[in-house]
Amino acid sequence: MPVGNSSSGVGLWAGQMMFTMDNTNQYVDWWHEAIPGSKETFSHEGTLTSILINPSITIGLTNYWNITLSQSFGNRFMNWEGDSLTIHHRDEGTHTDFKNAIGGLMGDSRITMKYLVFNDGQGAGKRLFLGGGLVIPSTSTLKSDPFFLNGEPKEEHRHFSLSQGVYKGVLEIQFFKKRDSNPVFLGGTVTSDFPLHINKYGFKSSKLYNVSLNAFTKEVSKIKGSLGLSASLRHTTKSYWNDVEAPNSEATILTLGGGGIWNLSNSVLGLNFQKPFFLVGGFSGTESKKGQGQKVSAFQVSVSYRKLFDFVIPWLDPLNNL
Repeated sequence: MPVGNSSSGVGLWAGQMMFTMDNTNQYVDWWHEAIPGSKETFSHEGTLTSILINPSITIGLTNYWNITLSQSFGNRFMNWEGDSLTIHHRDEGTHTDFKNAIGGLMGDSRITMKYLVFNDGQGAGKRLFLGGGLVIPSTSTLKSDPFFLNGEPKEEHRHFSLSQGVYKGVLEIQFFKKRDSNPVFLGGTVTSDFPLHINKYGFKSSKLYNVSLNAFTKEVSKIKGSLGLSASLRHTTKSYWNDVEAPNSEATILTLGGGGIWNLSNSVLGLNFQKPFFLVGGFSGTESKKGQGQKVSAFQVSVSYRKLFDFVIPWLDPLNNL
């Protein structure tokens, strides 16, 4: 069960169904000094807490093709810790509307297909999957440029949202290997999300490239589960509001983590702790400029659950059609 996506590394035979639930809880503590030339001569600081839940259903259409349907839900909440008032920071969450933001608890939907090049089933062997799909944005998004990049008069505004409000394409490669010796399960994924258009509010999101590696041990008797380590490298390119580059949109983040998985009856439960490190770039959504003093500290906890149903869809099961 790789970090953040409990369906990775799992391929289904025709007619099989699987339910997964991924929960990510992220806490970001940020600060940056006063922006040169701004009327706000004080530093900005606060915390951003995100609680995201992503349930999904995967169906084996054939022994080689799987489809996954997922829908995210959640909330992001800003706690402003500055001593002075500001037009762009306050205690607020993405569940509520604001002047330049549409609130809500429903995030993006995602439809993905993957082709099982190799799928050695439950036992030892290799799993190589090629996938692609579509991200359908929710309406819980920003509806105007929060940086006023074209010189508009600055009004009260919000910098963050639950969805970027942009349709995206998805490409993915998964390769995992199950062995009889430690680590018994290891591999990784390479994914890319890329915008398909500029949305009706003038926003074009970043391209996202992510490489993640995972490894898990045999069952450890003291915890009655397996221990795992993870590492991911994530890069986002520049994003734009009305063809003008958004501040801090380009970044490279290394995330290291560890945790465990527990096999239950026909299901698997995972718990992971991760620490992101900002290698290049700043915290997306803040208005600080390159070369300006800023600090970002973050950590996250994820809980994953996966259940393979005993039920097999009759009209997709080749054995049922003999």
